[in-house]
This record gives sequence, structure tokens and C-alpha cells, in this order.
Amino acid sequence: MTRGLHGERRPVVLLHGALRSPVGLWPTARWLSRRGLDARAFGYPTRRGTLEHHGDALARFLDQWQLPADGTLGFLTHSMGGLVVRAYLLRHAGRHAAHHRVVMLSPPNQGAELAERNRDNPLMRWLYGEAADQLRPEHVQRMPAPPSGTDVLVLAGAKGDGRGYNPLISSGDDDGVVGVAEMGLPGVEPTVVGGVHAFLQWRPAVLERAAVFLRGEDEDG
Repeated sequence: MTRGLHGERRPVVLLHGALRSPVGLWPTARWLSRRGLDARAFGYPTRRGTLEHHGDALARFLDQWQLPADGTLGFLTHSMGGLVVRAYLLRHAGRHAAHHRVVMLSPPNQGAELAERNRDNPLMRWLYGEAADQLRPEHVQRMPAPPSGTDVLVLAGAKGDGRGYNPLISSGDDDGVVGVAEMGLPGVEPTVVGGVHAFLQWRPAVLERAAVFLRGEDEDG
């Protein structure tokens, strides 16, 4: 299944992670568009504002899209972008679609140990701005799970040796920035695809798995 209601391509919103911009997702959007999806990148100022503020901005972005309220809306997120979608769904689920399918690439769904380790690091706070606090486990773990009507696939970067790329992450395997153990949600275990954090959103093999899920082909059997 590659098309939604009335033969239209299924809409998918792409969200970048911290210290990134939507420009880096333009190649990904083109790649997904060639595979039957109406993919558009959404940008937000990762150094300013809370996850809730970004979720509200995403809702306003979607207001302009004029989506059918009874349709399916997809998201492809990288890192912090997954938390923005969770904040959006918490406050606006049902506003633009009846059903959501979300692919998260290495999301810090349990918070990021690196953010906690560096909570008092002036360089970290200067570089990441408000995101330095938004990514801490204390904040992220207060967020509820995605609401009903949401299907989630978590694709995890990792080294594959049980230790990971970054010795400062103590939870086992990691992609250099986020531990695999930090990526899951209740009832959603990460699917390990390997590789480092920075490049997941450009890897064709990863995007092919994402496209299958976003088109709903896993449901079609």
C-alpha cells in the first residue's frame, strides 16, 4: 500500500535532531517521495524552546497541510525529533489524523545519559541551549507513552558488540550518542540496524525499512 485516501500519497513529516536543520533532511524527503510518500521536512530551533513548544509548532505546520482528519499520518524522526513528535501527539493527537505511524531513528526515548553526565558542563549548555535540559532522563521519562492509534518502529544505531562506540554511555551498546537501552518505549523494543548516530537518516537500507513501515506494507502482509 503506497497511497492513502482518494489515491493520494501518504503524508510523512520528517524531523531532525538537536543541532540539525531541515536542510539535512531534504535528500531523505526526496528519497521517500520517490517511494510513494508525500514527505516534507519540518524544522524547529533545537537550542530554544521546550519539547512542548516544538510540538505545538509542529501542529501549526500541519494545520497548513489540510490533511484528512480520518487518514493516516506518518513521521520519520532522527534523535530528538522523536521526542518532539511524542510531545505533539500528547497535546494534538486526533487533530490532523486518526492514525499515526512513526519511525524513530535512535531516539532518546528514556532520556540521554550524555545529557545527564554533562548537565553542569558550560560547553554543553552553551552548545545545546535549552535542549541540554530537555534531553535529560529526568525530563524525558515524565512523558507518557504515545497514545492509542499510534504505531511506532524504533530503528537503532549500534556497534553490535554489546559495548558501543562511546565509553561514556554505560548502558551497553550505543551509536555514539544514544544507548540502545535508552531508545525503547513500553511495548516497543528497538530494532538494531547498526551504525553511528549521525548518518542513520541518509542510509538507504535504513530508509527502505522505514518506507515499508510508513506505507503500511507490514500491515498488508
